[in-house]
Amino acid sequence: MKKVLTCFVMGKSLVEFMIVVAEEISIDNGWIPIKEFNVGLLKKHIWKEISNDFDGSGIVLNRLNLWKAEIPISEENRKVLENPEIEYIKQTFNLKKLDPSDIFLEVFPDNYAPPLRHIHILVQPPPPATTEKGKRSLVDSDEGQNSKRAKFADLNIISTAHKIMEGIMKLDENESTYSNPKNFLSLPYPYLGEKLPIDRFAIDNNRYFNFMGRKEFRNVLEAINKLRSGTGYMKLFVYGTVGYGKSHILSAIACFLFRTGRRVVFLPDCRQLAVDPVDYVKSALFLAYHDDDAKINEINSCENFENIVDFCKKLQFKEKLYFIVDQMNALDEFDNTGVNSKTKQQIRCDIDKMSNYHYYIMSSSANNKSMLHLMQKQTGELKIKLYGGFNEEEMEEWWKKYSLPAMNDREKEQIKDITGKIPLFLNFLLEYSLENFEGAFAYLKQKLESIIQIPMTQYSENLLGNKHTWDRHVGLMSSFITNTHPKLGYRYDDYDHRYFYIDDDNICYYVCGLVRDSMAEYLFEKREMEIFTDIKWISRISEFKNNPSVKGFFVEKACIASIFRNGLMANRVNFKPGGMECFYNEEEIKFSSNEEKCMFYLPCCWNQEAIDGLLI
Repeated sequence: MKKVLTCFVMGKSLVEFMIVVAEEISIDNGWIPIKEFNVGLLKKHIWKEISNDFDGSGIVLNRLNLWKAEIPISEENRKVLENPEIEYIKQTFNLKKLDPSDIFLEVFPDNYAPPLRHIHILVQPPPPATTEKGKRSLVDSDEGQNSKRAKFADLNIISTAHKIMEGIMKLDENESTYSNPKNFLSLPYPYLGEKLPIDRFAIDNNRYFNFMGRKEFRNVLEAINKLRSGTGYMKLFVYGTVGYGKSHILSAIACFLFRTGRRVVFLPDCRQLAVDPVDYVKSALFLAYHDDDAKINEINSCENFENIVDFCKKLQFKEKLYFIVDQMNALDEFDNTGVNSKTKQQIRCDIDKMSNYHYYIMSSSANNKSMLHLMQKQTGELKIKLYGGFNEEEMEEWWKKYSLPAMNDREKEQIKDITGKIPLFLNFLLEYSLENFEGAFAYLKQKLESIIQIPMTQYSENLLGNKHTWDRHVGLMSSFITNTHPKLGYRYDDYDHRYFYIDDDNICYYVCGLVRDSMAEYLFEKREMEIFTDIKWISRISEFKNNPSVKGFFVEKACIASIFRNGLMANRVNFKPGGMECFYNEEEIKFSSNEEKCMFYLPCCWNQEAIDGLLI
C-alpha cells in the first residue's frame, strides 16, 4: 500500500515536501521491500529530497533525527517549527521520536491513513556544524570584521572542549534517564576551565562526576523548556536549602541541554568567576561554541567583559544561549570570598548584561540576599524551590547502591532523621569503612555538628541585639522544630534559610534532625524554657516512637524545662531553681550552703553520661 507523507525540516525556513513510500523503495541503486524498510532507510529516502539544502553545512545524513507527528499545516505552526530547539516544539505538539531500527510498517501501519494538509514527519537536523574548512560562513559584515581581528585559540582548549563534548554526545537524550533514581550515571563535567568545584563534586581524572537520577531533574528541565523569548519568561531562579544537590542537578541539566542541541554557557562557581571573570566566562563560551572555529577565535579575542557582552548581544537574533550560573551567593555583599563589594556588584551587573536577550538560569544557597528578595516579589522570573533531601524512592535506591554497616530498620530511621536524607550529609557515611552502626553514627554526628552548629547559631547570635527581632526569631524557631504554623508578623530575615524553610502549606520545617537538636540545645542554653513545656513540643513526642533517641531527647527537654519553671516537689517541699548554670565537668559544680536558694546545673554536652540535670 502506497503512502504519501508530508515532511518538514525544523529550524529552517523551508517549505513542506512530500515523500512516497510504495511497495518497494529505491535506496542506494537498489529496491527495498516495504516489509524490510526501516526508519534508518527512511532517512536516506528523505535525504534525497533535502541534501541540496545542506550543501556546505557539514551536516550529514546519520545525524538527522526523525519525529512522527500530526501537525496541521498553517502559518502559525510553521513559525513554531522554524525554532531550532526540539524541546520548544515538543511543548506545543505531540511528537514521537523514531529510532533507526524501527520498522516503517510498525510506525505507519497499513491501516494508517495520513491526514491531509498535515505534517507527518518532522526532520531534526543537528546543531549547525563547521564547514570542511572548519569555519561557518560569515552571515554579515560585523561578523566578518570580527573574524579579521580574531585571535586563534589554544589548541589544548579546543582539544579539551571536543573531548568533553564527545562524552556528552554519548549520553542518553531521554530526560527520564536523569530523573530515575535507579540510575547512577557518570557524566562529563560540562565546564572547560581548570578550576573545577572539587569541594562540591568528586570529579575524576577524566573530568567525569557521578550523578544519581533525581525526580526534581524533570521539574527543573520542564521549567527551563517553558522559557520563551519575547512572549514569556526568560529567567529561572533555582533556590533551596543546604545540601539538596542543586549543583549536581544543574550540572546534569547542562549536559542534557548540550546533548539535545542547545548552546549552554555553564558557570558553575561564582567564587572562581569573581577571581578572574573574563577568563572564567570565556572558558564556558569556548565549550558552547566547540564546533565553530570562527566563534572560538572571536571569543578568544575578547579582552574585557564589555567585549564579551557585545559578543553575546550580537547573537540575540540568531540563536539563544542558555546561561546557567551556580553559587551566586558568592557575589553577595557579605559573602566572604576575598573580593570587595564594589567588584561583586560590577560582576553581577556584567552577568546580567551578558545574559540579557538570552535564557538565564541562576542558582544560589538559600541565604543569598538578592535571591531572597526575588523569591518574595512577584517579578518576571520563574522560580523553583528545592527543599530538604531525598524522597523515599531516592533514599531506598541510595541504600541499595552503597555498602554500609549492617543496620536494622530502626537504625536506618536514625540515619534518615539526623541527616534529613540530604545527599551532602549522607555522603559522610561513605568516607570511611566503619564496621558497625554505632561507629558510623558517631562519626556522622560529629561531622554534621562541625559544619552546621557554628554557622547556624551564629545567625541566631546576630539577632540577639534587638529584643523584638529576637522574640520573633524564638517564636519562629519554636514553630520550626515542632513543624507547626508560624506566627503572623515574621520577616524573611528572622530565620536562616539554609537550615529552615516554610512550605507552600505554611508549615515550618527543619532540614535534618541535627539542625533540630542543635537549635533546641541553643535555645535551651538561652533559657527559652517556655518552648519545651508548650503543647507543640509535647505533642511531637509521640511522632518519634520508632526513634528512641529522639523521643528521649524531647522527653528530657520537656522534663527539665518543667523543673526549671515549676520546681521539683520532694517531701512536700517544692525546690524551685533560682538560676541555671551549664557545666562541662563535675568540677564546675558549686555546692552552696544557702538552704534558701537552689541552683539547677545542666551538662553542656547532650546525652552526658549519668547526669541529665542536678538541682542543688
